[in-house]
Amino acid sequence: MRINGRYTGKYKVVNFIADHNGHDLVSPSKTHFLRSHRRITDVQALQADDISSSGIAPRSGYYLMSKQVGGCENVGFIFEDYKNYLLSKRTMEMKIGDTEGVLEYLQQKQFVDPNFFYAIQVDEDNLIANIVWADAQMMVDYSHFGDVVSFDTTYRKNKEGRPFALFVGVNHHKKTIIFGAALLYDETVSTFIWLFDTFARAMSGKQPKTILTDQDATMAKALTMTWPNTCHCLSIWHIYQNAAMHLSSVFARFTSFSKDFSACIYDFEEEEEFLCAWDEMLNKYELKSNEWLERMFKLREKWALVYGRQSFCGDITTTQRSESMNSVLKKIYELQA
Repeated sequence: MRINGRYTGKYKVVNFIADHNGHDLVSPSKTHFLRSHRRITDVQALQADDISSSGIAPRSGYYLMSKQVGGCENVGFIFEDYKNYLLSKRTMEMKIGDTEGVLEYLQQKQFVDPNFFYAIQVDEDNLIANIVWADAQMMVDYSHFGDVVSFDTTYRKNKEGRPFALFVGVNHHKKTIIFGAALLYDETVSTFIWLFDTFARAMSGKQPKTILTDQDATMAKALTMTWPNTCHCLSIWHIYQNAAMHLSSVFARFTSFSKDFSACIYDFEEEEEFLCAWDEMLNKYELKSNEWLERMFKLREKWALVYGRQSFCGDITTTQRSESMNSVLKKIYELQA
């Protein structure tokens, strides 16, 4: 077929040969296999990123997207395109000067100090996914003060947003000490399972008696699977931060709400007293239907002191110690940037 452009802005077929050389044309049901017909749109790329970050395997993620549009023939690309997109994205993020630079640094540290511990996890394409490390002093500190650990992934070092995780505690002088650190690819259940298992292995199998974290559901699930005997408590600092966000209008209208909310966290010796105070607070401020408070009530055993008096917390009630370390790291990184 030969087509010419016309001065009118239209196109005209000037030559057409009906015979085709040797094979049938692709049927409409198979055109989605043609390279010219395959493309991952920006919206689909964002959806693929979300699916991948949720810990869903590539093949399952592809079929999930296909099912949403009525089948593989309608999605606009094939599984290999989907897999290659995720691979190319990760390859860009695993560039020299990021994880490979960290790995080189850790190898040098272990060469100088044979007791220095580090471990890496690679993905199915043999690319570095996660790294965790601890030096000899961290291990000694953990052996003495590791009954209570504050764990946090708030700080993100680079523009790709990779979580930098810290295991933090307090010594006998109430000074903040670091037990270990990790650079993670994502915050999925599988990543946290690997991290907690590897950290315990670095610490001769010792698991903390109590760990404080934020309200991340994947983190909670991983802790249940790896450290079932560890008491998992929620950071009071994070609870106040979330309360200020979800209940901003209540804090603004009622000066007494902060006191009543704090009382539910700290003040009661008996469960019945706590339950009565909680109901009174909901009625007083007309919050019976507040979804965030409903979710918090279901998690009450992880944050209300009336349920946690039997758990040793080593004078740590928040993850703010690890976040204060994050702020120091951020300042150092900004100075070096």
